[in-house]
Amino acid sequence: MHFYATPTDQAHLLDYLAEPAEVALRPWPMVASPPIDLSRELALASDHVMVVSRALGPPIVIREEDPAMAGGTRSALFNRLNWERLEPGPTEGLVDSNASPVLLWTPATEGPEGLRAGDIGSQADSMSKVSKDYERWVNRVMSWVRRKGTRVWGLEPHQRRPDLDLHRTDVTTVFALPGALRALEGGTPGR
Repeated sequence: MHFYATPTDQAHLLDYLAEPAEVALRPWPMVASPPIDLSRELALASDHVMVVSRALGPPIVIREEDPAMAGGTRSALFNRLNWERLEPGPTEGLVDSNASPVLLWTPATEGPEGLRAGDIGSQADSMSKVSKDYERWVNRVMSWVRRKGTRVWGLEPHQRRPDLDLHRTDVTTVFALPGALRALEGGTPGR
């Protein structure tokens, strides 16, 4: 789910997720032992954040010798590439995005060039294979973004807001949460 958001909008999202009581924010895709929890401020300054639901359990950690690294699947290929690129230490591993009940959150940013969209969602090939509870949680989070946000960009021309200064080349649906929508309507460009 892609969205424009101000820091206040993202604070409301984290409030909806019940951070820190019900979810923890951690670095993505590395999993440290013991786990490293990020403050909201550090999470907002990060490129990618893992949202871990305390009710659904911790991320599944994979290491170089694990089956999730083997074979010709797309996920195994990305696991091997990430392992080589990130070179985890002896107390680290990679999150197994196909088995872990976690969300990947890329915080939206606001800067001198305008708003940059963020996103939140599952990286699992099949959310229901992780668990039905996980699939429901992911869908609830994405529904919150749709309910609180306004669609400002999409595949069809009628889904795009021509009155906004949006510079996008993708065809995905993008929402703007309330603070971001006010900024966009006030002339702030969106990237």
